Amino acid sequence: MEDNSNAAQDLDVENKDEQNKEEDYKSKYLYLLAEVDNYKKSKEKELVEYIKYSNERLIMDMLKVLDDFDSVLKQDNDEKIIALHKVLLSVLSHYGLEEMEVVGKEFSSDIAEAVATEESEKEKGKIIEEVQKGYKLNGKIIRYPKVKINV
Repeated sequence: MEDNSNAAQDLDVENKDEQNKEEDYKSKYLYLLAEVDNYKKSKEKELVEYIKYSNERLIMDMLKVLDDFDSVLKQDNDEKIIALHKVLLSVLSHYGLEEMEVVGKEFSSDIAEAVATEESEKEKGKIIEEVQKGYKLNGKIIRYPKVKINV
């Protein structure tokens, strides 16, 4: 009879070992499945970011053209030039470009670069003039505005 009980105990031990191995494989499988899912999400996020900012170099070069338009518009308000300027801004804004509006705001080096100052009694520390426009691409600052501040 002892042989039967020993054999039963051996079978129990073997069954438990098999169950433990099976659960171990199952947990490893679930862990790897989660890792693959995280990897996919990470790569998708990288791709979205890459696409979002892939035009940055081209748009940075186009800012030179916008600057030229701005300097021409300061001297000549020709309707044709204004219309072309609006079209160019419209196309670039379609790709995520936006002008930064900083005049009248409190100066911070996080949003602008001070290149000149002016002394006045009212509104100290405020941006009073934009020397060169700043731009954001999809919410990221790609060129800080150069400004004159009141001290």
